[in-house]
Amino acid sequence: VHGGDMEDHKNSQRHWIKDIGPSVETNIGFIESYLDPSKTRAEWEGFVACVDKVQSKKLNDLVSNAEILISKLPWDKAFEKDKFHRPDFTSLEIITFACSGTPVGINIPNYDEIRQNEGYKNVNLGNVYPVPTINTMLFLSQQDKELMFKHYKTSLFLIVALHELLGHGTGKLFQKLESGKFNFDSNTVKNPFTNEEIKTFYDVNQTWHSKFGEISDGYEECRADCVALYLGCFDESMDVLFPELSKEEREEVLYAAWVECCWAGIKALMFYSPDAKSWQQAHMNANYCILKVCLEAGDDFVRVEKTTGSDGKPDILLTLDRTKIHSHGKKAIGDFLHRIHVYKSISDVEEGGKFWNRYSEVDEFMTSLRQIVVDRRLPRRLELQHDLEIVGDREDVNYVTFSEDYEGIIQSHIYHYRSSVDDVINYWLRDYQRFRIQAVSYTHLRAHETPEHLVCRLLLEKKK
Repeated sequence: VHGGDMEDHKNSQRHWIKDIGPSVETNIGFIESYLDPSKTRAEWEGFVACVDKVQSKKLNDLVSNAEILISKLPWDKAFEKDKFHRPDFTSLEIITFACSGTPVGINIPNYDEIRQNEGYKNVNLGNVYPVPTINTMLFLSQQDKELMFKHYKTSLFLIVALHELLGHGTGKLFQKLESGKFNFDSNTVKNPFTNEEIKTFYDVNQTWHSKFGEISDGYEECRADCVALYLGCFDESMDVLFPELSKEEREEVLYAAWVECCWAGIKALMFYSPDAKSWQQAHMNANYCILKVCLEAGDDFVRVEKTTGSDGKPDILLTLDRTKIHSHGKKAIGDFLHRIHVYKSISDVEEGGKFWNRYSEVDEFMTSLRQIVVDRRLPRRLELQHDLEIVGDREDVNYVTFSEDYEGIIQSHIYHYRSSVDDVINYWLRDYQRFRIQAVSYTHLRAHETPEHLVCRLLLEKKK
């Protein structure tokens, strides 16, 4: 797609979703709109990856059982797609991903008309999962830290698999068609919370993002995470994703997944602006809402307490009662999920917005916790991408790896641009004003033109 025409890109995505089960997966274009306040303009990104066939088999089995799991979701079938388009769902090992931040899972294309009527693809990015250490797990008990470290990869796989396939992949949007008819039976379908006829819907050319605006991304990410937590409580999910684990091990993975989502809600406070009273990142807003839901579940299912750390400074302790996941947690998340799903389906912006904003609100106690989170913040996770090199007369390729430290990151950039840095300099001079980092002068760059100095300088400027 060279001309920038959206219809051309839509057609490219139609072809892409029909390419089922490739050994090498790739996509490119303007994909995600998270960084745009109006949720309209998307960020350019592209990736190349190879398929992990072992994990992909599990995901394909999940696709095969999707209809069984969809039937267990807490809404009536009238609020589900008329037909579930079984997508290609693979686990990928990323070779390179060009964007502002590599995700751990993807469900695309993001065009509603394609997703609703033609299909989509899901991918799990297995080698992107962040690797935790005990020392970086703040706000948890030592016992929970050890269990989270033990199951971090399996619990995240559970969340990502269900989030992408049955979170983003489910749900009907009630629409008025160009013919003037509706894609739902307006005479029989009722609003389950008022028992009244459906009065709101998506008009022609209206989309989910255009109707729900700035809350749409966080709202949808929260809906998908809630689907993952809810369906994770069913044996059918565990049977497909973890057939090799015992019942006790599966319960540990489920517990780790619930702790992960609530723990993320505490860490999310870093991304809340008390002055603007707004969330700066969609996924963090979603995590916080899940924490609030679990806190409201009652009977101390989840507790958040102020404590004093071993260093004598204010600290936080999050605890979750694993014996109440199936009784309290599942019901609380199910009830919440039912509401946000129906409000999205019927385009009820007024009620959906009020409901969402109630859970997004950060009260005085949570604001005081935010300061502790800020004071104890850790350095931001850095991303390292390895590379490939062609061997001989294009006969084979080698996977080139780098050490997982600052030196490795710098060496990886040097390797990526080893042939010439002139194009990097030229792109930087052309585009630096578009970013939130201050430029260095052209003469300064030329004075440090070697790859090692150039990369160090750009990294340092970005850090400032």
